[in-house]
Amino acid sequence: MKTKIHILYLLSVLCFQPCITQQMQANLPKIENYTKGELEIKVGTFGSKTPISVGKIIEDGTIHFNFPELDLNAMAENEEAYFFSMRKMDRIVGLFVCHDKEVAENAENVGAIEVRNFFLYKYGQIVGEIRPGTQKEMLDNDFAIGSTISWFYSDGDGEVKATCITYEDDENAQDGLDRNNIRNKTSYDISFKEGWNIVEHKLIEKKDMTIDGYSFSRRLIEEKTSATKIPNTINWYLNYTANDELLEIEHQLYMQTPITKEQYENWLPKKIGNLKRTNYEIGKTLERMPTLNNIELLFEKGSKKTTVTIVDCANNKEAAGVYTLIQDMTSREWKDKTDTGYRSAKKMDDTPVMIDYNEKEAKTKLSYNANARFIIKAEATNVEPEELWAYLKTLKIEALSKK
Repeated sequence: MKTKIHILYLLSVLCFQPCITQQMQANLPKIENYTKGELEIKVGTFGSKTPISVGKIIEDGTIHFNFPELDLNAMAENEEAYFFSMRKMDRIVGLFVCHDKEVAENAENVGAIEVRNFFLYKYGQIVGEIRPGTQKEMLDNDFAIGSTISWFYSDGDGEVKATCITYEDDENAQDGLDRNNIRNKTSYDISFKEGWNIVEHKLIEKKDMTIDGYSFSRRLIEEKTSATKIPNTINWYLNYTANDELLEIEHQLYMQTPITKEQYENWLPKKIGNLKRTNYEIGKTLERMPTLNNIELLFEKGSKKTTVTIVDCANNKEAAGVYTLIQDMTSREWKDKTDTGYRSAKKMDDTPVMIDYNEKEAKTKLSYNANARFIIKAEATNVEPEELWAYLKTLKIEALSKK
């Protein structure tokens, strides 16, 4: 009989467990119409060089928060972090400028820091952010009625229970205040435990005003209250700023194996067109180019001189960023006149190329991407753009990346 009871108990647990899981999953916050794949969520409040991972968004837009325990003392000693300034609990929640104040509880010895911005990362780069609110309008409008939430990290337990009132100005009053005309009234009912805490900030009523013909709004009645979980009324809105196509290109570049010095040496062309190579340098420090994986070649004949720089962007995030910048700048054709000539972007034999032509000094600069990994920059004297491009086509750049 005991055995049967034990089996029935196990069956009830096994049947009940999925129901709990499904209920928990159903209550997780979610971004509607989400299409950006899995992204990591980080906060940078604790030091911009060392953002903290606090969760992720999965494929269907469900947000999984996982706030870690923090060692504040260790973080303060970390020179890599631009360390935050802990503020007293009452000040960090906004209780500091009051004309009238009723305080029931005030944890004067508790410090906290507020986390508002949740940044999204893909391939280690910021691609956007998510923002909470009961309606989208309030994200860009401080006077929209509704609620938002913030997380606070507290270094101890404490409570703030108070009401703070400020009044409009009255230059005729003895204290300079019109005490019959409230500017703002905010109530606080906040309880912090050591660690992470959620606070809901609600704008209940606003006041529309017109002074000297100028119309504006003020926040009139507000509430700030602790929450044990994310309120069901809160929606999450995505602000995605990355170009996925360029981001994927950068990632693929980073995954490639860099060209070696021996590969450069084995590839070296003796000439381009009728210009002979007179010098070269491998691994040169280049201006505004954060990699030494490059080769610079000098070609000459008579008064014509051409310097060609080839940069391998493999396995270097900064160089890959320059690669995609050039790709973005040459994604459409354009032309701007200058005092000495013009700057433009156009296709030359189906290759998008940036052109900087100084007609007065007979100087040409061409910049373009090649072979899905190289940046090529050529600067020439006494050579026009079309002629320089004809020289560059003879480089056989595809052979450089062959092993």
